[in-house]
Amino acid sequence: MAEKIRVVIADDEDNYRKAIQKILSTGTDIEVLAVCRDGQEAYDACQAEAPDVLMTDINMPRLSGIELTRRLLRKEKDVKVVILTVREDDDTIFEAFRAGALGYLLKTSTPQEVIESVRFASKGEAKISPRVAAKVIEDFRRVEKLSTPPEEVEVEMLELSDREQEILQLVATGIRNKEIADKLGIAEKTVKNHVSNILKARSS
Repeated sequence: MAEKIRVVIADDEDNYRKAIQKILSTGTDIEVLAVCRDGQEAYDACQAEAPDVLMTDINMPRLSGIELTRRLLRKEKDVKVVILTVREDDDTIFEAFRAGALGYLLKTSTPQEVIESVRFASKGEAKISPRVAAKVIEDFRRVEKLSTPPEEVEVEMLELSDREQEILQLVATGIRNKEIADKLGIAEKTVKNHVSNILKARSS
């Protein structure tokens, strides 16, 4: 029998924390090790339990999710972090990726998306919400326009390959990686790798 994916959850909202625990408990390949009420408690739990994945909110007492991610990954390189939050402003999204987060979901995500994000992260693959993907697209375009003379501005995201642009546009429509892979005639793992590369490019 394959080992279960070991997860620590961090969220300061009681009802949401319990809801995430309940959702993840439906995954037969997932084991919730600890459910934490703030960033410091989550940091201590991760030090003690050595989880595969930390799923954390951003706005929390004592340590924010971003600072928690930053501090944790300085010591625990093998932990993968998934942000699950209501925050969708550009600065917060890219600060989370710069801190080392691998996934970024909004709290409007479906239970299946939450479970998938843990499975993806455990394999070192990124999972982002469609609305977050749309913001990544907007940000690439904004940066390109700021760095290009006005007479040469194009709407293409020139920092990305044609394939990466195509995949990011499809992610933003809300379709699943498997559907994207089928549509483009490539492997699902290739889609996941492209998404990871896109986020690394933007957060670097």
